[in-house]
Amino acid sequence: MIPDKPITILIADDHQLFNDGLRTLLLSDETRFKVVDQVYTGNDVIPAIHKVNPELVLLDINLPNRNGLEIARQVVREFPQIRIVIISMYSYQKFVDELKNIGISGYLLKSASREELLACLKSVVEGKPYFDPKLNGKRRSLHEDDEFIKRFKLSPRELEIIVLMKQGLATPEIAERVFLSVETVKTHRKNIYFKLGISNVAELIQFANEQGL
Repeated sequence: MIPDKPITILIADDHQLFNDGLRTLLLSDETRFKVVDQVYTGNDVIPAIHKVNPELVLLDINLPNRNGLEIARQVVREFPQIRIVIISMYSYQKFVDELKNIGISGYLLKSASREELLACLKSVVEGKPYFDPKLNGKRRSLHEDDEFIKRFKLSPRELEIIVLMKQGLATPEIAERVFLSVETVKTHRKNIYFKLGISNVAELIQFANEQGL
């Protein structure tokens, strides 16, 4: 059962219209949910959690500075009482599987309706994990038909490392962030360069910018 006291929610999404839209939608159901803060970059999520101590975090994967995969790992590790629901455009199964293994409570596609969002939150609050039914059996991304995905076949981990490299992090810093050895990160970097047909960080940053990573 949903408790009488409103569930406190932190929204983390870098698209302000979507972020504000979620807040407005949840306010329309204000007897059950209370948005206590909104953030727009990955670096702001953990400080906001310390500040407002939410019961539930609605988290995008693709955030500036720090991505949702990295943030989810830290939240589950340091704030196990907080439930995480990913709201993302990505239906790529490897993302979903990795986040399930991390220990999130729910995963909803951004194409979901208001009713689906509320059903997801109700289920999660009641202690029952909720994963968008449209994910069942999917092995595809919403971008799987793009030439980018077909050609390069980057893994979720490689995409994560590309984003961190774009942010200017060195290999040891990336290794610390994603809890891998330096040698493993070096291997990932070599694989990324090979798949993309590039030879240096400047070319990788150009590629990332062109692809919106």
